[in-house]
Amino acid sequence: MAPGTRSRSNAASPAKSAANTTKNQAQGASQPKGKDTEIIVLSSDSDDDYNEGKGKGRVVKRQKTNTWEQMDEDIVMLDAPPTPPHSVAASSGAKNAHLKGRKRFTADFADLKAQGLEKGGLAVTKIQKGDDEGMLDLVVVDRTKNDARVVACNIIISDTSEYPKHHTMLTYSEDADLPERVASALSALESAPAMPIGEALERLLNSLSGAKPAATKAATKPLGKGKSFATNNTASDEEIESDEGSEAYDGYFSDNDYAIPSNSQARTTAAAAKERVTARIQRDFVEVVSSSYRPGLIPFTSGKWDPATDFAVSVSFATVLLTSTIPAQALVAWDRRLLASSKARYLVLLISGFNSGAGSSVHNEGQYVRKGMQLRFQVGVCSTYKPSREHAVEAGRTFGLVGKDAEDEIREAKEKATKLREAQLAEWGSLDPDGEGHGEDGSFGDFGGAEFGEDAVEDEVQEDEEGRFERFSLSSSLEALLDSQLVRLIGLRRQYGVGWAGAEMMVERVEREQRAEAEVWTVYRQDILTADADEARLARGGTLPDDPLRALPKGDDINLPHVAFCYLVRRLTLCTRYCLVCHNKLSAEFEALKPYVCDRPLCTYQYYAHNRGASLEYEIIHNPETVDLLLSLTYSAAAEGVVDEPLPVGMALRVPPPDKSRITTAPQSNMHAYHQPAAPAPAPANVNYVIGNDGLIDFDTLPVEHMRASIAGLIDTLPSIDDMKRHLERKVKPGKSKPRLKEMENGTVLPAAWSILRWCVASCTAYLEEMSSEEQCIQGLDPAWRQFRFSVGAPDAEAKFQKAQQKSTATDPNAKKYPSLYAFHGSALRNWHSIIRHGLWFKIVTNGRAYGDGVYLAKEAQTSMSHYAASGRVCWRKSKLGPTSCMALAEVVNLPQQFVSSQPHYVIKDTEWIMCRYLLVKGLEAPQGDASRKKKKDRAAIPFVKLDPAQSTTLMGKALQVPQPGHQIAQLVDERTQELVDEDHDETDAYIFADRAPPPAEVIDVSDDDEPMPMPAAKGKGKGKGASLVAAVSSAFKSKGNGGAVASGSGSGGSAAAKGPPKDDWKHDAAYVQRTMQMLMPPPLDSSPSATMAVQRELKAMLKEQDKAMVSPGGLKELGWYMPPELVGDNLFQWIVEMHSFDETLPIAKDLKREKVNSLIFEIRFGPTYPIGPPFFRIITPRFLPFMHGGGGHVTGGGSICMDLLTSDGWLPSYSISAVLMQIKLAISNLDPKPARLAQNWNTPYGVGEALAGFKRAAATHNWTVPDGFDKLVR
Repeated sequence: MAPGTRSRSNAASPAKSAANTTKNQAQGASQPKGKDTEIIVLSSDSDDDYNEGKGKGRVVKRQKTNTWEQMDEDIVMLDAPPTPPHSVAASSGAKNAHLKGRKRFTADFADLKAQGLEKGGLAVTKIQKGDDEGMLDLVVVDRTKNDARVVACNIIISDTSEYPKHHTMLTYSEDADLPERVASALSALESAPAMPIGEALERLLNSLSGAKPAATKAATKPLGKGKSFATNNTASDEEIESDEGSEAYDGYFSDNDYAIPSNSQARTTAAAAKERVTARIQRDFVEVVSSSYRPGLIPFTSGKWDPATDFAVSVSFATVLLTSTIPAQALVAWDRRLLASSKARYLVLLISGFNSGAGSSVHNEGQYVRKGMQLRFQVGVCSTYKPSREHAVEAGRTFGLVGKDAEDEIREAKEKATKLREAQLAEWGSLDPDGEGHGEDGSFGDFGGAEFGEDAVEDEVQEDEEGRFERFSLSSSLEALLDSQLVRLIGLRRQYGVGWAGAEMMVERVEREQRAEAEVWTVYRQDILTADADEARLARGGTLPDDPLRALPKGDDINLPHVAFCYLVRRLTLCTRYCLVCHNKLSAEFEALKPYVCDRPLCTYQYYAHNRGASLEYEIIHNPETVDLLLSLTYSAAAEGVVDEPLPVGMALRVPPPDKSRITTAPQSNMHAYHQPAAPAPAPANVNYVIGNDGLIDFDTLPVEHMRASIAGLIDTLPSIDDMKRHLERKVKPGKSKPRLKEMENGTVLPAAWSILRWCVASCTAYLEEMSSEEQCIQGLDPAWRQFRFSVGAPDAEAKFQKAQQKSTATDPNAKKYPSLYAFHGSALRNWHSIIRHGLWFKIVTNGRAYGDGVYLAKEAQTSMSHYAASGRVCWRKSKLGPTSCMALAEVVNLPQQFVSSQPHYVIKDTEWIMCRYLLVKGLEAPQGDASRKKKKDRAAIPFVKLDPAQSTTLMGKALQVPQPGHQIAQLVDERTQELVDEDHDETDAYIFADRAPPPAEVIDVSDDDEPMPMPAAKGKGKGKGASLVAAVSSAFKSKGNGGAVASGSGSGGSAAAKGPPKDDWKHDAAYVQRTMQMLMPPPLDSSPSATMAVQRELKAMLKEQDKAMVSPGGLKELGWYMPPELVGDNLFQWIVEMHSFDETLPIAKDLKREKVNSLIFEIRFGPTYPIGPPFFRIITPRFLPFMHGGGGHVTGGGSICMDLLTSDGWLPSYSISAVLMQIKLAISNLDPKPARLAQNWNTPYGVGEALAGFKRAAATHNWTVPDGFDKLVR
């Protein structure tokens, strides 16, 4: 422990001091001034050895001191006596008494920070100045409990100029669920008279510990770190006493789940609190699992999880599964890491900042539980279902050390070694007979290289990708949305009963019009409800995720991780419809493939200034050819005077005055390039620039023509893309800042030039990627043309195109045989900057259209190459590609008779009939053959489009072969799907999901006469494996010799068993069932003896009936249901049952056969009231068509069963489960009023929450009584 110093001139000797100590004290007392004296240095945490006269650890040291007068002192090191029970005055009272105001406050703070403060077993730690003047941040810990945190608080001195006698004091704590005693102690400081901060903190510790301090004494000499800190000011005894009626210190955490009391029940109280918190987290996690998402808990400290420590909650979902609602092509276009990475990835939401308040972070009305609380949301991708602890902590780091990178250190090591060698050569002339040393030219050989640490650095900077949390292009925007609006949106939804769309509209109107929420609701109520109705129609199509708040009763707790992740998936799905900065809905007529910002200048500025959207560095490293092409096209358009909206305005660019020789207007064209912008007006002759002190001008003040010249000039100052890539790939040690583009060229490149580069990449809302393998490329095309995959338009453009294609195949016989045709579109190089941002539209007319209005496409590639794809007049000199011509290859719906014109060119008015597939780029230098492309070994495996011979796509009269456009994406999705593995829970999550019921009773066999036994608890990790009551029950009916099928009996039963089931009997698909287990919630925890006995009896009967069916002539097909033995787990109150073998003439049977669905998978949950109360039946998968959309079969919209026999009104205790299953099967087979059918999104499993909500809706519709306890049973 830190020692303190104590002057014997002020300190009384202990009652039982050692003889030599007494002698030293007597000598010290008689020392004349100016002579050497001895000072006893005591350790505050030692035992009473010093009092007992042992005098341990005595050390005598001579030193100079400024105490009293300058005199040498002998310092005696002794074990310290315990802290006296009365308050010890600190030195700052006397030392700083002559100071006032801010100087006194600063001096007192410095003393307090240096010396610390302890009182009654409590200590003030981590004290530091806050963000504002007069603010202190500190933490109070319990020294007797391994520095367990008591409270973290802020103390604010209202006016430091009035300190220490006339100021007021404010206190504040961000801790969740603050105990009443702690809150009272902090409030008492606010009502106390003005006093120095040391005295105030000592009063706080006295109040928390329950100690009653004595009156303040005269100031003493400074105590060491960890000592009591007070002053000799005029506070009376009454002013510094704690409350008379307060309890002792051992009760100050009585109201806190995470407290560590100091009484004998501390361990029990802490354990109970931990279980309460864990149970709440478990309940939340179960609901998350019900929506097919994967929750996880990440402690920020090693060892077993403790709710009192910092932690994060994660929720994840495999990104490949997002393709059920988001087109795979759109995911790849948004960020390759979502789908096109080297292995399967998970979309991960990290939530931190609970401060031990995970159980109650948000009130049920949608507000934080305490004022000032602010959770932190982080969005990224990970190769595992949750990041590792190290990477989760690293994800929250917002800074890095600025220092030399690894390559700098290698270079310096080489230089140092070379200098050393030079010195050796200068001294000895030569080093070795092998000729290493002076060369013939007097130079020195390569000395260093790998020997000087290259390998070591390489090993040091290599990163383990397992569990790494990686941000992607939309992370920053989504995080800003969740941080700023999620809790507010939840509050609006709970208050006004609106959906997400309505709440978002309310926030937008409140912010834009600066009105109160209630006023906005009154004025715009109809618009808000209309927005919700529009989104509800979208949700019914299966496009949007579940909405946990939709059916949540008013008083129920909010599962924030579940709600946050569902909202995250919703906004990711709809991201192209919203601005990435202000998060408001876009009103643009053209919906882009990639998300972008609205037209507000402030949003544009923040988008580029705060790096929202695509990562420029990532694109340069992984797609350098695309970045090169985009920059070259922008340069060509700017240099030739055709760059138009969107221009890089609103970005606060400071640029040099443009070179007037670059200022030009758009050239005139004789081609029918419908998309070419109209020629702008001539450039103004004289423009007076407002040049600042930095020699630069504001870009936004320039005329458009000068803006174009400035863009071209700035691009010319940039280094090549290859140089940028090499710079960004420099090795960096962990913890160091990564290389930044602005550091290139010794920082001489203007910030505006880097902003223009980012604008060129980020404003491109199309998807461009160079083809790298033969299976992706058009066959028969001139190899001088580089081939890029090219997609432009809204994310749902592909779906609209497919819909138009399906419509054409239904009405036209030729289109049915050949659904598509391919054609070329050429245009001047300068126009492609606009085309890749807006697509093929025809709003701007330059020279008329000879064959009508519409998009012009050529059948023959040579037509576009030679006439329309005009070469650019200028080219960016640092471009590696050096593009000179561009043309696109588009897929078109094969209905030429409905085109505006089909001879000699296609002219198509309906742009939904056109999908761009390839962008072909010709450069200054032809590619090096096919050396850079990966060739497929089996070309026959490449699927090509079957083209219409009457409308062939040719080059110089030779037919081209076009690969199937969706083949590679489909292959990519298949690969990612196959890579998915069902990861086991780690130790922390296994603890969270563990069943905490009493341990199971040991049972060997079960009969009807057995006494009821308590429900067993799950043991081990994961899905519940090991010996249990249920395992014993099932094994009692399995024959050891026939693979699990029990004989029908003796005698006559033997012949039936020998005959066996039919050859076409239904077969259980274990893999299919196992895939649904991730949607399974943990089993019920409540039970009763009567329920246990009844469920035992039912389980025995079910297994017996199933075993008989397996050897009967009718087989399982006749039985109609099946209970998988491998899923008869440790819990008696949760069953998995398959329903199968429907009448083949039924629509539902045909749907199941068409979609290759083996069975309906049911979950059955029993409550403690069974058999008096009914069990809960729900379908996990497949999803049925809802009744409102034409479905039937008595299946609710949430997958529960709409039958009165499963409610309190219709249930009878005599019903058997097998009989109920038969009734459910008959109800599903019933064609009246409508037959049961599978939904379009049949492979989307039902969630537990929607099942319960659907059951309640059905019961309310029919006036049935919902059984008591269903909410607890299902949740």
